Order: sequence, then C-alpha cells, then structure tokens
Amino acid sequence: MIFTTLIEPRELHTFMLNQKVSGNSNIIILDCSCSIADPELGLKLYVKEHISGAVLVDFDRYVTGKVAHGTGRHPMPDRETFRKSMEYFGIRPDRQVVLYDQGALGFATRFWYELRWLGLENVCVLDGGFTAWKKEKLPVTDKLTEPLKDGKIPELEPLEVPVPMKTVQDNLKTKEFLEVDARPALRFQGIGETIDHKAGHIPGAVNRPGSENFLPDGRFKPAPVLREEFLKLLDGRTPDKVINSCGSGVNASANLFAMDLSGLYGSKLYVGSWSQWIDDDANPVATGK
Repeated sequence: MIFTTLIEPRELHTFMLNQKVSGNSNIIILDCSCSIADPELGLKLYVKEHISGAVLVDFDRYVTGKVAHGTGRHPMPDRETFRKSMEYFGIRPDRQVVLYDQGALGFATRFWYELRWLGLENVCVLDGGFTAWKKEKLPVTDKLTEPLKDGKIPELEPLEVPVPMKTVQDNLKTKEFLEVDARPALRFQGIGETIDHKAGHIPGAVNRPGSENFLPDGRFKPAPVLREEFLKLLDGRTPDKVINSCGSGVNASANLFAMDLSGLYGSKLYVGSWSQWIDDDANPVATGK
C-alpha cells in the first residue's frame, strides 16, 4: 500500500512489522521534530525517545536553506543539495517515506512539501505525530538509528512549485489569488508580535490559523470536515487560486496539506511568507482583521 498524505500510528506499526518479517528496507521513517524557539529541541527529544528505526533529520540543517536578509526564516534549500541529503537518508522513489514531528505542527508537512518538490509521491505524515504514537502505546526507543545512506533520487518533475514574492506582490493589484495566512489571529492582526520585526499581514490576506486543521489530540480533522471549512473559506474560488503563507512557510504547509487531504488539490505555498515580505521596505503592511 502507498501512502501519500496521512498514515495512522497503527497502520505504520503494522507496516513496520511486515517489513521486519520480510526483511525489506522499503520504509524510511524520519523524525523532523523541531521548535522555532529552541533549535536544539528536536535532538533533545530524539535522544530521549523516538519511534524505533526512525532517523533524526535536523530541520534547520537539511530542510531549511541558507538564511539571509530577504530569504525569510525558512527558505527552500538548494534543490541539488537537498536531493543529495535525502539520498543520504535512504530515500528512493520506490520506498515509502513517513515523516513525523510531535503532532499538530507544521514541520512534518513542510518536509512533505519539499519531498514532493523533488517529485516524490510515496511520502506521508504520521497523523498526530509522536504524541499520537505514544498514546497508542506503540514501541519507542532511545537507540539511535543510522541513515541507510543508499538512496537514489532521479531528476523528477516537481509535484509542488513554491510561489515567489513577486507573485504575491503582483497579486496586490490583480487579486488573482486568495492569500491564506496560517499564523495565529493576534499575530495576523499585528497584536503582540514577538517573532518578526514588523507586525501585521500582507494586504488582502485572510486568516486561517494552521492550528484549525487539528483536533484537540493533535490529529488532523476528518477530511470531510476540512473540505467543508476550506470550501467556505474559498467562497467559490478553485484551490489553484489559493496561496498559503504564514511567518516562514511552515504552518502554511499545514493548510496546503489539509487542503490536499480534503481533496482540494493545487493550492500554492509562499515559502518566504511574512518574514521575507517585511524585509522589503517597499512592501505594504496591513493590520487588524
């Protein structure tokens, strides 16, 4: 079976047991737990406990590109460098890749987005992340797992293409796209900003916090529920006319992922998002709802 969006904890566990019996290395489990506030948190959590067989991927080192003025906090990496890094972790088009963070976060979905940018389809996110895995009382370990280092990723057609800032700038006039900002409501309104040096949002954007995609236990809402919510937000627009943004392209990926999960394919991601937008003083800023 191939998983391209979500995999449930017990589904993954069954998959792992079948692999153990068969002796095949056809599944790659990557732990991309991270924190914007604490870059070392992923390593700290992994060393303490993780899914058996999971390999830690440093989000800031491998998934994020080089940060500079005008790039935003989590720019896309160099494509060739990223491809080689993923080969180091054993990724191939014929292997199932499972990504997880701690749950109800955007790190796994952003990683999922970038692997699709490489053209890889067999990539999914563990629903509810490591938190859900532990709630199901599934096996964990503190034993470190080395990458397979035998991956091979050919040049493939990208399944996702990031939106450049120029498109968002042009949209101020054309209004061709609906920009959906995934930051919390107060940050969107410009109230109590503690991360970026300017507060507010891109003019014309609407707010749908990434947290709204999740249930209280950290799992994604059912697909029919997500579909109904997004269709209301789109108000007659097609999914391909949606640009998702946030602070740095992480939480926004949860909105894009949720739209795909609900069958609303084709929305786009402005990776630079607010942290890139405000580095250009010519870009206008709006506040309030």
